[in-house]
Amino acid sequence: MPDQPDLPALSDDDLRETLDLMATAVASMSDRIDDLTAVADKQIKIATEARIAAFAARDQTNPKKYGDLLGQTLDSHLGATADAMTDIVRRLGVQTDKTIGALAKSEDDRSTAYRAVFEREQKADRLKSRLPWFGLGALFVALVLTVTLPRFLASNASTCAVLGASWTTTTTGVDACVFYRR
Repeated sequence: MPDQPDLPALSDDDLRETLDLMATAVASMSDRIDDLTAVADKQIKIATEARIAAFAARDQTNPKKYGDLLGQTLDSHLGATADAMTDIVRRLGVQTDKTIGALAKSEDDRSTAYRAVFEREQKADRLKSRLPWFGLGALFVALVLTVTLPRFLASNASTCAVLGASWTTTTTGVDACVFYRR
């Protein structure tokens, strides 16, 4: 016996609507991921440029010759720049963490959507396998009603009148629904 309760199958229109909604959600997630990717690319570019500049500065400086000059420059001019660079690096780390979180969430959402579609397909397949039995049951009910319905209708005076017959008592005292030719 399956773990899932038997639910009525969705119509083709409902399935189409569900798939359209899922496609819209996936497209929205894709747009968000594209936006986050653009932000991450920009951040990576800035970090790469900073690294290139740092390597260029290291290669072009002579520590003996420029040591005092560098110390004075850092004290007077680059202290604020170093603080700004530290802040940029910190913000890059925060944005990277947010991007990783958003990508993980979108992956989870996509997996959930795929799982839901798979489960609906499984339900539809189960319904398809039971459809012949439903048809056979409907045929059986139709046959039973064909045999019993006229007898039931003719067994009471009010339904006999609805059928266009007459309710009469026979010579033996039995009530009957009788159709007369005219």
